Amino acid sequence: MMLAHPLRMTEALLSSERPSIRLHGARLYRCIVVIGWSERLAAERLGVHRTALRRAIAGTSSLAPDLSGWLLDLEAAHLAHPSPHRHKSAAGLRLAEQT
Repeated sequence: MMLAHPLRMTEALLSSERPSIRLHGARLYRCIVVIGWSERLAAERLGVHRTALRRAIAGTSSLAPDLSGWLLDLEAAHLAHPSPHRHKSAAGLRLAEQT
């Protein structure tokens, strides 16, 4: 059985052909939890104000498509390649299994 090359899989994830997605609500929150960021760190890394991030998590606004795509890529990488030393929290596992 032949496995796909990891680089090709990454290129497919990063493809500009991916539809524009604007993350918000529970899906946005899941990305942040899987990556392991606090709300403050997520806002800093995304380059957005914490209030703007809170509104997106609440579902009253959403992240820009470029930030949403980047965050989805980071989440996918964290799920595909978890740290061998990271302890899996029960809350994080339940959240990841729900979607």
